[in-house]
Amino acid sequence: MKNTSKIVLIVVFSFVLSLPVAFGALPPSTTEIREGIIKQNREAHKDIRETREDARKEIREAKSGVREAIGEAKEARKNAIGEIKELRKEEFQRFREKREEFREALKDKREEFKEALKIKREELKEKIKEKREDLKERLKTIKDERKQKIVERIDERLDALNEKLLNHFSNVLDKLENALERIGSRADKAEANGRDVSSVRTLITEATGAINAARQAIQEQSGKTYIIAVNTEESLRTDVGRTRQTLHADLVKVRQVVFAARDAVRKAAVALAQIPNVDELEVEEENGGNGTATSTATSTATSTQQ
Repeated sequence: MKNTSKIVLIVVFSFVLSLPVAFGALPPSTTEIREGIIKQNREAHKDIRETREDARKEIREAKSGVREAIGEAKEARKNAIGEIKELRKEEFQRFREKREEFREALKDKREEFKEALKIKREELKEKIKEKREDLKERLKTIKDERKQKIVERIDERLDALNEKLLNHFSNVLDKLENALERIGSRADKAEANGRDVSSVRTLITEATGAINAARQAIQEQSGKTYIIAVNTEESLRTDVGRTRQTLHADLVKVRQVVFAARDAVRKAAVALAQIPNVDELEVEEENGGNGTATSTATSTATSTQQ
């Protein structure tokens, strides 16, 4: 019996010893599991720290790049503003030079015309003096002294009327030139602001030519005096009327060329008004003009009809 019990114990003991071989190693202990978890947590924290550090590094680099880009943009903007200011200064200088050239040209033309007109009128004075002496001699054939005096007064009035209307036409041309100067100034400002003013330039040139033609007509007319024919006492009224008609016809011709100049200036003003926002355009450092060129030119041109 004892031997049998020993044998059973040996068999059981052998079976127990064979269990790890049959079913694998023994499960890890609680300590081992805890240490494994701690190790994994440490590795995870390390990975997180490294990831955060990498992200922070990338953010710092990105911020640095943004700051550099902003700095470059500011510098570029500063340079661009400086270049724009220089360009505007150059545009203003060109604008001012053009305006002064135009003013000087108008002034020279006007002075030249006035001087020529003065010479013509001085020459005319001597002609008128000789004409009136001759008229008195010819009127001696008219017995009625009252008629003689009337004819002499009419002769004086014809010369006075010629001078008066020519002065009026000259004043009209002065106003037209002033209006044209303002139109040219506005055109220069529009051009300095990048607008196409080629059509306005062409019309300004045409208007300038028309004004010069009108001044030439006035100058030629200012050298004229009108001689009243004295034939018979019966035809005296007809002779005086014929002289009046001759003066009237000549003055109408002068008025027509003055009106042509007015219309030319008006066309330039209309063309200027068709430029978008022309009255709002200015050149830096220059506040003149006030956008009145078109309205002034049109009203001045209209006033010549009176």
